[in-house]
Amino acid sequence: MLTLFKSKKLLDDGTTQWLFDSFAWALENFDAHLFRQHTQLILPTDQFFPDQASVPDETANNLLQRLLSYSAMQNWPCRALPIANQSEIPPTPHIHIEQALRGSQAIISVNGGVIAVPYDINSLRKPEVLIAALAQSLALLLSRAIPTAPPGGEEFRGPATDLLAIFLGFGLFMTNNAFNIQRGCSSCSGPSVQMMGELTEEQMCYALAIFCQLKAIDNSEVLPHLKKTLHKLFKQARKEMQRSPNELIHLTTRLQPQVAHQ
Repeated sequence: MLTLFKSKKLLDDGTTQWLFDSFAWALENFDAHLFRQHTQLILPTDQFFPDQASVPDETANNLLQRLLSYSAMQNWPCRALPIANQSEIPPTPHIHIEQALRGSQAIISVNGGVIAVPYDINSLRKPEVLIAALAQSLALLLSRAIPTAPPGGEEFRGPATDLLAIFLGFGLFMTNNAFNIQRGCSSCSGPSVQMMGELTEEQMCYALAIFCQLKAIDNSEVLPHLKKTLHKLFKQARKEMQRSPNELIHLTTRLQPQVAHQ
């Protein structure tokens, strides 16, 4: 009878393990040092996004430049490109990377000089959705820049892109807009709301909880900016992961500074 009163897990064990494994993949391939020293939880506030622009193209590009800085991708020559439909998406250019993938040491060059990051012109009316979509685009650029496939192989590239955007600090935007990104809308034809968003709200809440656990971010810093309908899911995720101490220790170990041997 007591089993009737046990709360159901937020996710099945296989999905939870994939999220932990994917964070390990991200730490291993996208610079654990930068994650420890540079990455922060980006909030939907004027403090993080103070730019004002009257021209739509400038608005989108200002947001993109902010995201590049927060992602330690400031040396990536990206420019926001408005599109009205998927046929306008330009092909991804060949990207040449030297010294580092992210950070001040990165040297990134492309044929044509600029990486176009397309965005749906309709999303300008919903800045948080636009930020989530741009974050996904940057995460996709990063994930394609390494030879190592995410856990589960290439078929998990979409979910891993969502997780990588959360890893970069954009978990609130991803989680708050998971439904919008997944479902799109009848009048939106651009890819920024329809291309990705393969993790569910529950999965994104759990990934955001892992991020906050690794960065020692208290719930009080998260909940005021998280949709109220997701509060219960997020708090449940943080409680559940306390029952997986080995997984957390495994990730935390990857964050420790490496001691050079003499």
